[in-house]
Amino acid sequence: MSQKVFPEVLSKASDLIDSDGRVALCQIVRTEGSTPGKPGWKMLVRPGGQALGNLGGGAFEALVKLDAGQKLDEAWPVAEIKRYYFTEEAVRGEPTGMVCGGMAEVFVEVMTSLPVLVVCGGGPVGQALAVAGCLADFDVLVVEDRPEFLEAALYPEGVGRVAVDREYSSDHLESVATRDLHIAIVTRCWETDTAALSSVLRQAPSNLRYLGVLGSLRKIERVKAEVIAAGHSLDGVDLRAPIGLPIGGDSPGEIAISILAEILEGKNRKQASEPVLKEVTVGGSKRRLGRLTQA
Repeated sequence: MSQKVFPEVLSKASDLIDSDGRVALCQIVRTEGSTPGKPGWKMLVRPGGQALGNLGGGAFEALVKLDAGQKLDEAWPVAEIKRYYFTEEAVRGEPTGMVCGGMAEVFVEVMTSLPVLVVCGGGPVGQALAVAGCLADFDVLVVEDRPEFLEAALYPEGVGRVAVDREYSSDHLESVATRDLHIAIVTRCWETDTAALSSVLRQAPSNLRYLGVLGSLRKIERVKAEVIAAGHSLDGVDLRAPIGLPIGGDSPGEIAISILAEILEGKNRKQASEPVLKEVTVGGSKRRLGRLTQA
């Protein structure tokens, strides 16, 4: 197969990331013996299993699609190299009947769009958090029911602004629904906090990575009670409340920094995993794991 087809695969990656929020890039990086695909062959796998590109077809490509799909479902996917064997009598895994006799190593990486920081509340803390989020390479979206707190001059260039009513009854997360979301609720009172939290739970974004509410313990308990009374469940929800790391300080800027620090601490800790080398026989059900080492 001509290598000319694979630049087109890469050129589609950006569009798929924009539409789906994430896409898995699978590339053969090394082969031994006879294999259906060759080094440099590439394939993109979308959430749901649709693929663009070619690794050689057959059971091998189907298994790579399956493995890539599982990685796309992970909250914090780590790039890895997987080694696939093509043997009639399996050395590892289960026999498949394939007689190529070779081996292929496939690099699998999930590529994502920038994470989104959704700031519910455009007051002083929300404004400071929007600035901090931009500095930390988040796409920032501010959601507010008061028009005067959605003025463009209050925020850095590029910050998205969404107007809602006081009950947060609209689906304000719709435009970023496929993205990795970090949501900070910092509205002006317990009533709008309740409305904002209820709205998030109602919309149930699938890629919610962080959810926090600003306020005292007493206020938080009131908000939780009101949300539950409205018919929403907090079971299984990792709600950070009170929000932010306990670094001290009570100015809007200091509070914003404590919130962003908590978001970054969780995101970076969960992403800091060592890559692994997985060895599998194509079509097999047994897998053997080993640490990836540098040659």
